[in-house]
Amino acid sequence: MRGRIIHYHGEEFTRPMKDNIRENLFNILGKAVKGAICFDLFSGTGAMAFESLSRGAVSAVLVEQNRQAVKFINKTADTLDLQSRLRVVTGDTFRLAANLLKPPQDDTPWIVFLCPPYILWEESLESLNRMIQLTLDHAPPGSVLVAETEKKFDATKLPPAEWDFREYGGTRLAFIEPAMKCGLRM
Repeated sequence: MRGRIIHYHGEEFTRPMKDNIRENLFNILGKAVKGAICFDLFSGTGAMAFESLSRGAVSAVLVEQNRQAVKFINKTADTLDLQSRLRVVTGDTFRLAANLLKPPQDDTPWIVFLCPPYILWEESLESLNRMIQLTLDHAPPGSVLVAETEKKFDATKLPPAEWDFREYGGTRLAFIEPAMKCGLRM
């Protein structure tokens, strides 16, 4: 879907990831996206989900609490003819995450994007870390979680794990794959 338009309302309540950072993120994810289910938990414009679908994800679940943002996500989905491959959930990610990130019915890998407003890494750290732990506990083999924070955020506050950190200007991306042992999740 290269060059296709994502509708954006331009309001302050959404902070879309910069195009160059998003491009680097998807280059790092590479083939992991193909065939995966994308979870865009603080979707804003839905760009992470739309990019995932463009790169071969089989489906996407987008969670956004702002109804105006949801209208723009749906407009983009209509424009790109992707309605059948995505599910847009209007609501509070903190309340919905436990149900969305529960043990899956099959072994289709997940790509989980945790890109909340930066202030939530201070105000709701415990809840965000619970979402990370749910992903690490339940995601099928081959899954990847990507968390976006400000560079100044103390990354040692994330759950202890083998994180791969990448920095781009004032942004830090943290990548983690659920641990595997003898083909089983730990």
